[in-house]
Amino acid sequence: MAVFLEFSLFSLPFLAYLLWWRLMGRKPGHEPSQRIVMLAAIGVVCAVAGAAYYGLSRSFERGEKYVPARIEGGVILRGEGVAR
Repeated sequence: MAVFLEFSLFSLPFLAYLLWWRLMGRKPGHEPSQRIVMLAAIGVVCAVAGAAYYGLSRSFERGEKYVPARIEGGVILRGEGVAR
């Protein structure tokens, strides 16, 4: 059930675009406005920049190894990087 929900949420923007294209795309002059295209481009740039920042801020230093999350004494300890 969770896989179906994830797939549905993933495909929702594509289905919305397909619906828009089928309803409005065939009529001349019904392209998306330049404002919408610019906002979408800004959103993509922000998403890529955020992903790059997150990836660079969560990286390990040279020589560290990953210790996965574990349970000790009934408490979940998150994964971390430790020196070798």
